[in-house]
Amino acid sequence: MENTRQPTPRELITTSITETLLEPLIQSGFTFSKSSLTFKRNSGDFTQNITFQLNRYNETGISAEFRTIWSITSKAYSKWYKVKYGTKPLNDHIFTEPDWNIENWEFPVINNKQEYHFQIIEETQRPEVLTILKNNILNIGILTLNHFSNWENAANNLLSKNSDHHKASDFFQLAGNPEKSLQALQKGLDYWKQHPKASNPEDLDEIHKRLF
Repeated sequence: MENTRQPTPRELITTSITETLLEPLIQSGFTFSKSSLTFKRNSGDFTQNITFQLNRYNETGISAEFRTIWSITSKAYSKWYKVKYGTKPLNDHIFTEPDWNIENWEFPVINNKQEYHFQIIEETQRPEVLTILKNNILNIGILTLNHFSNWENAANNLLSKNSDHHKASDFFQLAGNPEKSLQALQKGLDYWKQHPKASNPEDLDEIHKRLF
């Protein structure tokens, strides 16, 4: 008797990812973990990650939807932090963004409707959706990872979002720019004073630790 079992959403997405992206990303130095649906590669002090995040409400035969999360971590930062402050940092994240925050990122248009995710349940639409995904990853996403795998660029990214000013200060130090490191702390103090209810008390503590 013929097996008519439909693939689960995770199986369908994993197969589509490997068939579409495995070869070009391996050629670019990435490795792939099926268990976490993550591509990863090392670049100097940094580890670049592309993670596929599945919609928790996916259902076999009905929905196979996902997005991508882009991140950069650094063991070098953790080691530097331990030497500098005597403890481990809360994390070694340098950059983390969902795909919709990546500049120039494109999502497919399905049935004349602009989507903000990737949906591959329909076999006839799948090739076009996966082509858009591949072009995004190879021509936009990887360039973004490369740009922010740089201490100064990563610091400026945090400052542009008024986020983690103390971490931006650390990144400027690692970039060999003590003047900008101090400016980042001052900007953090100013922001905290102007927006105390929108700021974490821990951020102020971290800034003071670096100033005094």
